[in-house]
Amino acid sequence: MSSILYDQLQSMALKQYIKQLAPEKLQQLIKNPDLYEVELKLILKNTENETIKQLATEKLQYLKSHPRLGWAGSLARANRLGSFHSESTKD
Repeated sequence: MSSILYDQLQSMALKQYIKQLAPEKLQQLIKNPDLYEVELKLILKNTENETIKQLATEKLQYLKSHPRLGWAGSLARANRLGSFHSESTKD
């Protein structure tokens, strides 16, 4: 239950953040390699700027065409980071 609440709060915070950013900052954000599909979809839903929508759509298509960069990639990175952390804390 707390995970659902956390996800909702995080989503609300991201929406507010997106609405406050200038278009130039949103463009920089979209170009960030650590941006995930979820954030791109939030950007698409919360902006009226056609240039931003086009950039976000292009990046979404790119992530979907390269599964290692999309959801699967983010899960793999999280798993690697988790196993690296657990390995580095062993003694």
